[in-house]
Amino acid sequence: MDGAFFLWFTWMGVVITAFFHNHSQRRKPLIVLLLTAICLVNIQFNIMNYTVTALFLLVWGYGYRLLLGSIQVTLKYGVLVLITVTAAYTAIKLFSVYDPVFTYLYTKWTISAFLFAIVHITLSGTAERCSFLLIGIVHGESILTTLFEQMGINRIAGSPEALDIMAISIMGTIVWHYFVQLTLQLEKHVKEYQERRGYS
Repeated sequence: MDGAFFLWFTWMGVVITAFFHNHSQRRKPLIVLLLTAICLVNIQFNIMNYTVTALFLLVWGYGYRLLLGSIQVTLKYGVLVLITVTAAYTAIKLFSVYDPVFTYLYTKWTISAFLFAIVHITLSGTAERCSFLLIGIVHGESILTTLFEQMGINRIAGSPEALDIMAISIMGTIVWHYFVQLTLQLEKHVKEYQERRGYS
């Protein structure tokens, strides 16, 4: 079922943020954002003969807001990475239409894995990686919707499948971040233990 991963991961985000996240000024706005995203999933409207979801516009706006607050690379490098993410998403989705043979390459998980690999190879910060994933997928959806509209095929920008890809890649990035933090903490404890025991 398309959209199931997005809803599942978003509800997980609400629960984790509400009950396990440190109390900070960012906690309540993040909970409101996630709940708003859930509410906007099924709202659609037309803009210049293109069908878009309200969540698509929310992701577009929040992606750029997150990018402005987290970007650590130069403008030229950032544009290059963004083009790469957008091109990868668009190309894989187009190949899935015209290549019916290697269908296992075009699942939500494999597309998410490709995007995950690109942002982790090219960027370092977690918020920065998430912002590039959001914006890259939104731009890719815009390009695909325009291309399909020109071919006479009605396509919704911000489809449930695209939301699933977005959710899987974002969740993978967040899990990877905490995995790295856990390994650093374990390494720190091992070093402290070795120092107490007199090991070099």
